[in-house]
Amino acid sequence: RQHIANPTGEISAWLGGTRFHAAAACAMAPAIGANGDDAAGNACVEPTAAEPTGGAASAPASGQRFPVGQRVVVGGLSGARHLNDMPGRVMSYDESKDRYAVLFSCDGKQRLLKVENLATLEPAGEAVLREIFAASNVGTVSRLQTLLAQGELGFADFEDDSLRSLVRRLLRAGYWAESPAAMDDIAADVNLAELPGGARAIALIRELEAAEDQSAALVKVGQEVHADATLREVFDQLKARGHEFDF
Repeated sequence: RQHIANPTGEISAWLGGTRFHAAAACAMAPAIGANGDDAAGNACVEPTAAEPTGGAASAPASGQRFPVGQRVVVGGLSGARHLNDMPGRVMSYDESKDRYAVLFSCDGKQRLLKVENLATLEPAGEAVLREIFAASNVGTVSRLQTLLAQGELGFADFEDDSLRSLVRRLLRAGYWAESPAAMDDIAADVNLAELPGGARAIALIRELEAAEDQSAALVKVGQEVHADATLREVFDQLKARGHEFDF
């Protein structure tokens, strides 16, 4: 099976600890829907600012709110809704456009965004987590706990709409803020799953998992992927992240 993201045991332990159980004890509620906020007029372009090197975040220039290097979470985008709830890093500030160049690890691209679409990424508070879990389907929360405890939360698991919605809320709340690598992997998986070819790509991965004749299955899947640009986009990103498919 292709498991794309493997959060650390520390994250799994946190979800499986007293905070989780206090939230899961709440009455079952309908699964959370995707963020429906809509803000117009967002610029989404790809500037060429270089990624900052390590070290402390830069001090903000006059009029800036976020320093270069600051990790942020995005919301309220209308022109690129798939980036809502995604984490990113401030790369620069364009004073003439009053926009921040934000690098998204989920697709490796930069966008120029307004300050009102950005929030500082900080670890989630217990009250926020309790609210998120209480508003989510108990079965979905339990499934997430199991996947994280086993280190097996991956791209193919995000065929489940309710799981994607829950994880998006946790991303926005900063649930994985103290484990940036795990957060970036999970955000990339959610983003890929919601691309036009995401659902079919997951179905093909499931076919490969279940196939008795792996060689024949790989040939069949490879032919479909090469014939469909939306599938190539998904599998190319998976391969770029180090996951091997023999087609």
